[in-house]
Amino acid sequence: MAETERDTELQTLEAIFPEIQTPRPDDPYTIVLELPVTPSKPVIVYFPTASNDGPPPDPTAGRVPNGVNPHAGPAIAGGQRGQGQGHQDPNQQGQPQIDSHELAHLPSIRLEISFGPRYPQEEPPRIAISTNPPWLPAETIKKLQDDGPRLWEDMGRDMVGFSYIDHVQQAAEEIFGLVGDGGALEVDPRHRIAILDYDIQARRAAFEKETFECGVCLDPKKGAFCHKMMDCGHVFCVECLQDFYNSAIKEGNLAAVKCPAPNCAKERENPGSPSGRKRKRPKVFISPSELLQIPIDEDTVRRYVTLKYKTELESDKNTIYCPRQWCNGAARSKKHKRPTGLELAEASDDDDGSPSEDDNEETPEGEVGKSKPYNKTEDLLSICDTCSFAFCSRCMQSWHGEFVGCRRPKEELTAEELATIEYMKAHTTPCPTCAAPAQKTHGCNHMICYRCQTHFCYLCSAWLDPGNPYQHFNTAPDGRVTTCFMRLWELELGDGADVGYGFAGGRAGQPVPAVVFDERVEQFI
Repeated sequence: MAETERDTELQTLEAIFPEIQTPRPDDPYTIVLELPVTPSKPVIVYFPTASNDGPPPDPTAGRVPNGVNPHAGPAIAGGQRGQGQGHQDPNQQGQPQIDSHELAHLPSIRLEISFGPRYPQEEPPRIAISTNPPWLPAETIKKLQDDGPRLWEDMGRDMVGFSYIDHVQQAAEEIFGLVGDGGALEVDPRHRIAILDYDIQARRAAFEKETFECGVCLDPKKGAFCHKMMDCGHVFCVECLQDFYNSAIKEGNLAAVKCPAPNCAKERENPGSPSGRKRKRPKVFISPSELLQIPIDEDTVRRYVTLKYKTELESDKNTIYCPRQWCNGAARSKKHKRPTGLELAEASDDDDGSPSEDDNEETPEGEVGKSKPYNKTEDLLSICDTCSFAFCSRCMQSWHGEFVGCRRPKEELTAEELATIEYMKAHTTPCPTCAAPAQKTHGCNHMICYRCQTHFCYLCSAWLDPGNPYQHFNTAPDGRVTTCFMRLWELELGDGADVGYGFAGGRAGQPVPAVVFDERVEQFI
């Protein structure tokens, strides 16, 4: 009778849990089941460091989500685990670092149940619980194992296999009551890498089982053939992303190397500021590591990194280039560091001249962007990052020391150089961000820089809010007007004798001459 009941319960459990295994061929009544630990909502896992004697005062203060893209291949995901490390608040320097992560999956529990010959009438099932890595505390394991005989007694010494498995599953959803009052689960830091890798692989496995509609080709694709963008979460099939990014990088169109979803980058960028001040533009481009995860060919990613670095140098008006004609490399800079390998170097904030929301000083509307003025106390020594040539950033000659005055006289400029300078002063307007000169051939005075995509006014070189660029030419909400009020279509046919009617230019600082239209233009108007 006992064997019949054991056989019936085993058959029932195998029908409910097909993943049940029998580890011992000579003992068919001992089963092993891997139970996943998937909390009802993501849990904050805290790994105490050696300097921390107790739980963190606020686990969410240093929390960062698991920074690795869970929708990348296992090899790539495992190699990027360092991106998910906890960070320290700059305002908490000197305090212990809080290393915490928000995880949706924890390593599964290995549940081994043995139904003895006297089960269920005379003895309860023998239960053994373990985890790999051993992140579950020993007292919690002991309590779970003791719950088996207790349930067996509560059910009148009847078959308790399914009830016990269901009891452990419900406890796993609540992390076995291990989450403290601060909302964090503390785990031994020795198991940190294994637990983070398990969460990555579990997220990837769940993603591969789902079906998504590609945002480009609109075809339904399994997650195994798709990629989820790390910054915005949009999903596209790998084939479409490879075609799109390979073509953009090959043609040098770096502005297109972002999320292909319509208006995604524009909405995340959101550079407008209610106060009218210029904001520091957030990064919306795709990182080289994510391109490799898609995957994009390594040579293509290397070309992308090189072009990105070159574009950043050209977009910075303060970039200094080597005076050697056969080199023309950029000088070493804290703001733009030469990339190492396939990763873009992080820029230093010490040399960042771009204004942001946190700046204390407002930039008056209509002020032309200018290069950083010369300071006698600053170091003029520049070293080429390509050929290591040391030169003076003021006179562009070989380095002569700090106590030697230098200035290139006007007499040394050729007639062609002088003519070019005069023409550019008269018929071009500089971009307020990168100082790239722009000459208008036709259209309105709302300009977009070809190099850095900055919106600006052609008449006064003022920075314009991309969200409402035409406010500059109208009355402001507070009633103010600029010098460009109602001048949106001035110089509609271009600036310069070779493109249309003449104009003094945005940098000339001269009064705007009257524009005389001929009869055909008057009839058109």
